[in-house]
Amino acid sequence: MALGVLNNINAIYAQNNLANTQASLSKTLQQLSSGSRINSGADDAAGLSLANGLQASSTALSQSAKNATEGVDFLQVADGALSQVTSLLNRAVTLATEASNGTLNSSQVSAANSEYQKILTEADTINNNTEYNGINTFAKNAAFTVGKSTDKIDVGALATDIATVTYGTQTLKLENSGSGNASTTGVIASGATGIYTVGAGTDTLATLAGQINSQFGASVASVQGSQLVLSGGAKLTGTIANLTDTLQVPTTASGGTASLTVGNASDTLTVGSTDLKFTTTGGAAVSITNFAAAGTGNLYQLAAQINTQFGSSGADATVSANTLNVKGGTISAAAGDVTESGIANSKANQTVAIFTSDGTISQSYNNASSDMVQASSSALSLAGTDLTSTAGAQAALTAINSAITTVAAARGTLGANINTLTAVGNVMTMQSTNTLAAMNDVTATDYGQATSDMSKFQILSQTGIAALSQANQAQQLITKLLQ
Repeated sequence: MALGVLNNINAIYAQNNLANTQASLSKTLQQLSSGSRINSGADDAAGLSLANGLQASSTALSQSAKNATEGVDFLQVADGALSQVTSLLNRAVTLATEASNGTLNSSQVSAANSEYQKILTEADTINNNTEYNGINTFAKNAAFTVGKSTDKIDVGALATDIATVTYGTQTLKLENSGSGNASTTGVIASGATGIYTVGAGTDTLATLAGQINSQFGASVASVQGSQLVLSGGAKLTGTIANLTDTLQVPTTASGGTASLTVGNASDTLTVGSTDLKFTTTGGAAVSITNFAAAGTGNLYQLAAQINTQFGSSGADATVSANTLNVKGGTISAAAGDVTESGIANSKANQTVAIFTSDGTISQSYNNASSDMVQASSSALSLAGTDLTSTAGAQAALTAINSAITTVAAARGTLGANINTLTAVGNVMTMQSTNTLAAMNDVTATDYGQATSDMSKFQILSQTGIAALSQANQAQQLITKLLQ
């Protein structure tokens, strides 16, 4: 290599190497001080992308585990409430067993029945008011309630009356039995509308629920006690003018009844072409004023009229919950001649989805008929039962025992969901830990390697500076040639 002073090539080499060493030393010191191997996209673009994805997954999984824990808390509140219902029902068993014996006098029977009715009221209160974070724990929003699940239903009194069920973008029109329109078949297409002509005198809530599920292609309708319950966001819209329940009042020919249960005591009762009659004990059937053919009124008004018109003959009518109880006589009507006009609950039934993963798994509660839990007296088929007679107490006892079994099954459903959510929460926690460990492998500084690199680059920095100094001194030799 020729001697010259224009460019000190050796110094440039030394300078470049020293700059590279300083950059590497700076990067190593940054890794040591931050604890992360990747501090910018320039360090490892592919690794940074992988690490960010793993971090997002770990965060989602960690929150999912918390969601599962909150879901368990939600269900435990419901389970605790049902345990109280069980305690109430156990007391009801005692009362019904006592009243069934026939050794109590009338005042004692009345006291037992009074406590029993308060038990039913408390069960309804628990069903309606138990909450977690302001959210009702029980599926209480029944779309439509009738007196008994076996009652026959129709849509209004006019051929033009229509009620509507919606689910997502699907619509099902429920039309009066006299509409003359044919019911559609098959699953309703998205955004389309189907028709079902309700069969007066034949259709019950169960029939209607089956038709709704068939045409929506999803299990969104179920019958709980005397209630039609819709889930999954489905809802029923109808006014008091176009939803009717044909009450099962025994005909005069087959004898009357001492009780009448309706869906709602405030609903309007309409008598058809034959008078609603009352027969005092040992007397003859007499038309009830204001409830003759085409007469209307609610259950409270019917009780008041019976007491006014027949009280002097020993009749005593009272309303408990949604049931009319009569002493000293019976009421009767022609078959299918008394209807109840009820308004639909147009709110979509509550759904609580417990999200328990990063988007691949979801545990749901109250989102399917198999998950629905209710504790109301109606759902437990206790509405209208009483202990006012030995026979009534024995019938109530059978119903109470059945209700206890139902509540136990409901608690089993809750328990299964609690166990599932607990297991899923544990899985989410483990997955989050493993994902975090994988991210740590990608991003964490290897301190053994980094400290070795730091020592190497510190030595190279010192040797580089020495080399640069020697390269600069080498050009001083040229001055010797000029002497």
